Amino acid sequence: MTDFSGKVVVVTGGAQNIGLAIAQKFITAGATVIAADLNSPEVDDIHFIQTDIGSEDDVQILMETVRDDFGRLDVLVNNAGICVEVPIHEMSVAQWDKTMNVNAKGVFLTTKHAFELLKEADGAAIVNISSIEALGANPTHAAYAASKGAVSSFTHNTALEYGAYDIRCNAIAPGWINTPFNEAFLDQYPDRAKVDAEIKALHPVGRLGQPEDIGDVALWLASPASSFVSGQTIVVAGGRMAKLPTPSL
Repeated sequence: MTDFSGKVVVVTGGAQNIGLAIAQKFITAGATVIAADLNSPEVDDIHFIQTDIGSEDDVQILMETVRDDFGRLDVLVNNAGICVEVPIHEMSVAQWDKTMNVNAKGVFLTTKHAFELLKEADGAAIVNISSIEALGANPTHAAYAASKGAVSSFTHNTALEYGAYDIRCNAIAPGWINTPFNEAFLDQYPDRAKVDAEIKALHPVGRLGQPEDIGDVALWLASPASSFVSGQTIVVAGGRMAKLPTPSL
């Protein structure tokens, strides 16, 4: 495993689900990890700075606090995100704006205000969490998909503009990850065993993704092992995007 001892990592949305799994992977590798979130993580070894990443004032305070309290920043993981499930013709402007504010604007703000800290590191990395919904559609997820498409595109520009400062930027596009949110979604179906089998059948690897799967890739993208990788969106979906649908005959 890559040694991140002495490194400082900020994970937005690091208090739960995929963000927490990413944070714990970096802690295991020796890093000091800060969760920038609205809620505090229920884990003692993660530092917490309460942050609304859609607020520029909050993000500025976050980065100033990181400098004052930790003295450096080596890795920024932009993970925080929300999803509204509303058909386009029924979606309010407020729902669209809220999704974009967190998922897209938040990535812009943290990237902008982390720059001065990151360029002082000896080879820094930004890892953005996009989604396979930036590449394909699910019904009622238009705002979410658009915001994650923006994250993947913004990743290209960040890699281009920050490369001269020895800062790499990549994105991860997770597929179906077995989080409490998705568990609750599946629990609404009366025949849970049938639903589980159908969801697993979408994935050539034969299982659903776990938050730790995303954590492993985030750790790799932030490590010297991926030093020649930048501006990429890595799909982590168990082969789902490689499988063409076939009719039931």
